[in-house]
Amino acid sequence: MCGITGLINCGSEHALNEMTSVIEHRGPDDYGIKWFHHTNSGFGHRRLSIIDLSPAGHQPMCNDAGNLWITYNGEIYNYKEVRKSLTTLGYKFKSHSDTEVILKAYEEWGVECLERFNGMFAFAIYDAEKEKLFGARDRTGVKPFYYSQFGESFAFASEIKAILKAKLFPNEIDYEAIYTPIHYQITPKTGFKNINKLPAGCYFIFENGKLTVKDYWKITPSENYDITEDQAVEKLNELLISAIDYQMVADVPVGILLSGGLDSSIIASLMGRNTDKQIKSFTIKFKQEDLKKQGNVDDSYYAKKVAEKFNFDHKEILIEPDIINLFPKIVWHLDEPMADPSTINTYLISQAAREEGIVVLLNGMGGDEIFGGYRSYLACLAADHYQKFVPKFLDAIFRSILSRIPQASRKRDYKYIRWVKEYMNFSNMDQFDRYITSGNVSLTDRNFNEYYLNCPYRITDCFYYKKQRKLFFDNDMSYLTKICLNDTRVYMTDHNLTCADKPAMAASVEGRPPLTDHRIIEFMFSLSPDARIHKRVQKYLLKKVSEKYLPNEVVYRPKAPFSAPMRSWLKGSLSEFVGDVLSEESVKRRGIYNHAYVTQLIEKNKKGLEDNSQLIWRLLTNEMWLRTFFDGK
Repeated sequence: MCGITGLINCGSEHALNEMTSVIEHRGPDDYGIKWFHHTNSGFGHRRLSIIDLSPAGHQPMCNDAGNLWITYNGEIYNYKEVRKSLTTLGYKFKSHSDTEVILKAYEEWGVECLERFNGMFAFAIYDAEKEKLFGARDRTGVKPFYYSQFGESFAFASEIKAILKAKLFPNEIDYEAIYTPIHYQITPKTGFKNINKLPAGCYFIFENGKLTVKDYWKITPSENYDITEDQAVEKLNELLISAIDYQMVADVPVGILLSGGLDSSIIASLMGRNTDKQIKSFTIKFKQEDLKKQGNVDDSYYAKKVAEKFNFDHKEILIEPDIINLFPKIVWHLDEPMADPSTINTYLISQAAREEGIVVLLNGMGGDEIFGGYRSYLACLAADHYQKFVPKFLDAIFRSILSRIPQASRKRDYKYIRWVKEYMNFSNMDQFDRYITSGNVSLTDRNFNEYYLNCPYRITDCFYYKKQRKLFFDNDMSYLTKICLNDTRVYMTDHNLTCADKPAMAASVEGRPPLTDHRIIEFMFSLSPDARIHKRVQKYLLKKVSEKYLPNEVVYRPKAPFSAPMRSWLKGSLSEFVGDVLSEESVKRRGIYNHAYVTQLIEKNKKGLEDNSQLIWRLLTNEMWLRTFFDGK
């Protein structure tokens, strides 16, 4: 729920109003501003009413003494339990909102209040007497928190565009963030100079012009081989039930984004425990022509089967959007340069849900990282055996043959050839480089400096590579645990959860990911790697639990990503758009990319010799992002 803004020791009440107005989509139900004239500071809030729909939930909200003020985005799912503890200590409440619970919990326990919350949140609390700002972000970073510190001043907001609206400093590109091998930004980078992301699981204190950031939660992996399979199944089952019970808490109807995959299907199977009303589910459906070109299975078939099993009111949204007009809208809502076409799916589903009166949508985000579901994990493990048994001369012959084989035609994607080519791209690398290259990176040390025109360093010196390497080697766990841990800490937070929150909130809908409950994460990272992949069965433990609720046809169905028909769009409806946006003149004028290399990428993709769709989509996204936020177009 909601959008938050704040200015500390800077700006004006007018600037704060401008900041808060630009994120109206995050909270169309109410609007609030509190300005502290004596410190030239203030809080803003846009409200999406979900818990306590009455005016008593209005924000910014103050405590009884009037010295503490809060602006808050999110949900504390166990707020009733925390409220009960505070009531026992003598606190009285004026509302039934979780906002008031956070405020009084901080009043009683200070920073330690964070350990008591189960939820998704980003909030700031200002002590107007001590002129002290405290803020925090939830453990896995479901809710965004952006900030900028300049001198003794501080600005923050749920979205970057709100900070830019205050016009407190020149808007500049952070080239260290732009020169990256991946299609998204990792904390604290955003693509904007002087604007950072607060890390997940962290809190901050801003006092006397000094900013201090500390973590209050982090994953501490271990690999317990003593727990039996039956014990692990029972424990995970209990945690899943509890997480979904919590995330069904709302004073408005709750629906589900049902992809047809295992993650959303197990959530669907447990949702009916908390309501006697028919649940509304929403899924996407692609045209058969697009499915063939993309090389995907029809997810909508499985989604429909699950919906019928649990008697949901099911809606299918056929993806035939006006991409050329929708594309810049999504780029604007995402703020950061993030090249993932599935954000279009999420936006269209959320828009359809909103039209049906659904304000809260549960989703299956986090399942692949936490439970070990990505195909790249199997590929990374298989490469250990490949390197052991395939000599280098034979590897070179394989690569030479594969380079001559097309991986697509005008009408169809040859996905198995594409997969083999992708595998051979990293099969002879060491474990770390193999891991980051396999995860949709697309750029390697071989083509990084061909792609970027003026990058002053190699891929191994870029921010992304150095941070991932540091995290990868900060523990001595098995290879599978390491890569799942890195993806949970980085890819899940900075990519998947961001790509779930922003497009949903663009349609004024709150997305909730039950599988990212911190108790589930802590449990899964206490288990041996066999809980994730056992005899080549991925998400093994989750599938054993799911057998209790779902037919095997759904539990053991082929893996399919939640994606859009990007390959089809680029060769069809977006073909002319690509030629225009990524023309030689346009690329040369920008001065970031090598226009000759870009032209080669596009031509080889058209002919089906290579699948460069991810890189082309990234180029389109970044160019649109630059035009939107820096060219003023």
